[in-house]
Amino acid sequence: MTAADTNPQVATPPRSRVEGAFTALAAGDALGWPQEFMSRKHRFQPTAAFREWERRSGGRFYPHTETIRAGEYSDDTQLTLAVARSRLTAGASWWQYLTRKELPLWTLYERGGGGATKRAANSWLRGEAPWKQAGVEDVRQYFEAGGNGVAMRVLPHAVFHAGADDPSGLLKDVLVDGAATHGHPRALVGAAVYAFAAWWLLRAQHTVGFGELLTTLLDTSSTWGAPPAASFAKNGWFEAANNSHSGYSKLWDSVVAEMQNLLRLGRQGLEEGVLSDDVAVLEQIGAFSREKGSGTVSAATAIYLSTRYAAQPVQAVLRAAFALGSDTDTLAAMTGGLVGALVGSDWLPPEWSLVQDSQYIRKIANKVAAGAVSEGETLEHPVVTSKTLEIIVEGLVGEHQGELDLGGTRRARVLHFNRLSPLKPSITVVRWQLETSDGQTIYVTKIDKKSPKEIAQTTTPRRFSEHLVSPQPGRSGEQVEGRAGGIKISVKDISASTAFYEQLGLSRKKTTKRFVSFGALSLVDLQTAVDLSNGAVTAEPPNHRNRIELHVNDLNAIYQRLVASGTKNVQPIVEQSWGERSFHCVDPEGNLVEVIERHLVDEGTWRR
Repeated sequence: MTAADTNPQVATPPRSRVEGAFTALAAGDALGWPQEFMSRKHRFQPTAAFREWERRSGGRFYPHTETIRAGEYSDDTQLTLAVARSRLTAGASWWQYLTRKELPLWTLYERGGGGATKRAANSWLRGEAPWKQAGVEDVRQYFEAGGNGVAMRVLPHAVFHAGADDPSGLLKDVLVDGAATHGHPRALVGAAVYAFAAWWLLRAQHTVGFGELLTTLLDTSSTWGAPPAASFAKNGWFEAANNSHSGYSKLWDSVVAEMQNLLRLGRQGLEEGVLSDDVAVLEQIGAFSREKGSGTVSAATAIYLSTRYAAQPVQAVLRAAFALGSDTDTLAAMTGGLVGALVGSDWLPPEWSLVQDSQYIRKIANKVAAGAVSEGETLEHPVVTSKTLEIIVEGLVGEHQGELDLGGTRRARVLHFNRLSPLKPSITVVRWQLETSDGQTIYVTKIDKKSPKEIAQTTTPRRFSEHLVSPQPGRSGEQVEGRAGGIKISVKDISASTAFYEQLGLSRKKTTKRFVSFGALSLVDLQTAVDLSNGAVTAEPPNHRNRIELHVNDLNAIYQRLVASGTKNVQPIVEQSWGERSFHCVDPEGNLVEVIERHLVDEGTWRR
């Protein structure tokens, strides 16, 4: 039996199915993420409503807590969208786009990413294929990576190939995609069977029978279980695989047999009908075992739940999201992708319209569905490097105005800035919330180590008198306050200038290669200041190379006071796209002054 024989009626996938699959994937991710590290001893009533929660991040060396808002998703959805963008943007060159741009850039904003995927993405950031790394241990780790980091992101491939009778193109793309981050057959076989299942469901033009998907997958194991194509040899992958695992093909065959056995366990559970115990079936599959995060176990679990609850798709996602002790976010995301591919979007609960970036996800889903036949032209794109990320972060630290360039992929603007709660007194943690030009929300976190002096200062209480301010009444009788936000000096030689101000007794608060903060006074590399100011700063005077920034709580009152006093060169008040109001003027010395409206009581927030 061929793959086409199992589903003879061919059609491009209805957009409702693709939209349902993408939305349910993201919703399952957001529902399951809070439960990921909870013990099976906890008891939670499964609910389709999202909830806000606190997450510990930063590992052992940089521990801190962050608030995850209700409906926010993790790396499962992030990487699914990255794959979709790669195919939509670069057509036949999608893999080059994924490995040279999307994966390297993802290291800047990843949330909850798995170790194997992060290591591989950092390898691509250095310009190295992970199987060609210089470190023997690094290559070994890559070929031992058998987690579900591939299976969770391959849904877009299934959609793009849904109009094809032959799934060989799909399976090749899935394996090539998977090899970008994972080398063990458990990751690649799990991704292949999951993508094949999604492809088959998207193409189904008949009423899918109870358990039919599992039977079909078992009957077509020679198709989805075929080893990687010989074309892999062109990039040295096969040679590296055999060097890492003697007899890689035999290992592959054993994993395919393992996958078949897991599918049989799922089918046996279905055969028990109403007497089926989901927990017992999931335990047999291994969803609560040490291998719970493997590609094979995750694929088998998602396939079982989506089949078991095909008539109750919400229950399928909730069962996965609240299967405490399992990899809940990924299982719920993968399950959501399958039930959405089967039944479309009409069943989606209204609460799921509140999932992070819901409009953007639907937009991407519809674009992917529309592009399932034609992939577009091959394009050339610059590579995202460590230097690229460094410039982005320096722009954020320097309070860049307007949109930031995200390495030539997209642009983004800052929505919010806040300080996270460190769990060590020796670090500071700050986070920016950005909105990309196409509508996605991403978060960028920066962690710095404090100097011994700074640590001592944070543990020394301030005197009461330091908090007292003598307010001056405004012209209208209301209290109008102002405070210096800082002085930024653009310098040609930042090292020499830094040494100079340190000789004057100033201590550095923040340092990068192009930005040094002494608190109220900051030094900015001249060329960086020119690049980030959209032309407001130039290399030569008198175009106000230096800029003094002031914060006030009543912009209108201050503006009217300046105009009434006859101050020259007072520019009109402008409101930026993110809601910030400001105006520029020139002081008597010819320095450019930027006056920005702030709620001065909010010490923990910078730009919103």
